[in-house]
Amino acid sequence: MSNAQTWVSAALTNEDTCLDGFHEVESKAKDDVKRKITNVARVTSNALYMINRLDESRGRPKLGN
Repeated sequence: MSNAQTWVSAALTNEDTCLDGFHEVESKAKDDVKRKITNVARVTSNALYMINRLDESRGRPKLGN
């Protein structure tokens, strides 16, 4: 289970890093990318939540969040 937590946590970090790369860009493309990455981040965050809940239900303390 910890591998899944690690991978999903890393995905959240990568999403933030990707957005950082558009920091100084001013265009419609930036807005489109930001909107899409924000949506992916929500899904990824939900996945991490479910992984943590599953791990807790198996009697292990949660990691992250």
